[in-house]
Amino acid sequence: MAMMELEQRWRTLDEKIRGWWDADVTTAREDEIRNPELNKIWYSDEEHRKQEAHVGEDAESTLLYLPFPYTTAGGAEGTFPEMYCWDVYFTNLGLAAHGRYDIIRSHILNQLFMIERYGMVLNGNRTYYLGRSQAPIHALSPRLYYDYIQDRDLLARAYPVLKREYLGYWMAGHHHTNNGLATNRDLAELNIPTGDSAAGELASTRLRPELAAEAEVLDFTAIFDGDVRKCNPLMTNSALVRYAQTLAWMASEIGWQSEAEEWQEEADSRAYTMRELCWNDDKGFFFEFQYEKEEQLPHWSLAGYWVMWAGVATSAQAEKMVENLARFEQPFGLPQTDRAYPSPHPEFKALQWDYPSGWPPSQIVVVDALENYGYADEAKRLALKYLKLQLDIHDQTGKLWERYNVVDGSVNLPRERYPVVPLHGWSLASVVYLGRKVFDE
Repeated sequence: MAMMELEQRWRTLDEKIRGWWDADVTTAREDEIRNPELNKIWYSDEEHRKQEAHVGEDAESTLLYLPFPYTTAGGAEGTFPEMYCWDVYFTNLGLAAHGRYDIIRSHILNQLFMIERYGMVLNGNRTYYLGRSQAPIHALSPRLYYDYIQDRDLLARAYPVLKREYLGYWMAGHHHTNNGLATNRDLAELNIPTGDSAAGELASTRLRPELAAEAEVLDFTAIFDGDVRKCNPLMTNSALVRYAQTLAWMASEIGWQSEAEEWQEEADSRAYTMRELCWNDDKGFFFEFQYEKEEQLPHWSLAGYWVMWAGVATSAQAEKMVENLARFEQPFGLPQTDRAYPSPHPEFKALQWDYPSGWPPSQIVVVDALENYGYADEAKRLALKYLKLQLDIHDQTGKLWERYNVVDGSVNLPRERYPVVPLHGWSLASVVYLGRKVFDE
């Protein structure tokens, strides 16, 4: 009876969300990016405003042009009015479940536009993001779209643009390390301009280089020991494996079989190196690799399950990782790390991507990772825990939130730069997507 009631609550909220997507759509056209009323930076409060590195005289004129409509991360909540790089893929999963391929197509076209103009999909369409991207999972969106809408023209348009980004940005020197895996770095540190100079000079984020680089993966976390530039992040390299796999699929669909084989070799080579450097057989888990010291870092995090999500782990490795779920699993889902690690960043006493925060995209990644290896029961159990928490908090507050305390089942979490805020975007998508995992499969 309890499950039937929970399912009814989910279906009611799912139907509400179906009607929210259009209200979450916005644009960043020429007249709008010049209008100070339409181009405001979001701040949760005055303290947040003071903490943000880009505050200054030009703080209200930082939005960058995008040619097509998009759903913002905050949506109708008004938070984060930009279009973000990796948020979009998770949002697209929710949109696809609701049949909103029109919005997904616009998202894809905007991201292709950014690559054509700037050389990469920006962290977000703001001038202070001109130096960096984010975890490159956006190549998965054209495939998601194509699985439902057999648009070969869009596929043919996307392939050379995505290929350009992979080779020209992610394989560029500032991401290269001597072991063949990628690191992360903000180009502002190197004073390298990006893309079309008409878009303006590369703006410094004014973050310390370590923080700016870390923001290309997660902002912020303890798992890189304070300097991601010395690491080969699991998330980044797992995403690049999926990126190369997706380019292989695209090339094959278009009919360029030799290129497809080259891309698959690229994916396989990176996956092999990750298994060699990042797998710890004694602990049964994947860890971040500090390439300067040639050693694994000791922090346990959900980034390890990105390796399963990308299909990099062997079956035997996946079995051990599933056993290690007990290290993370809490009453209401999975926190980003197994415990609270000391902050390596003096600016912040607490870090957002750390225990006890449970983030919507991380739950999706782990659920998909488990399903990839045949652990459907475990995937459903974890999806149900987090979904129930989201439904309960929504019943209490009338809102969905950016992240949740999966230990005590609340939205009370240590503050990094701003408090936990109401959110649409991937929070809506996780309700839509995980609910279908629990009730429709």
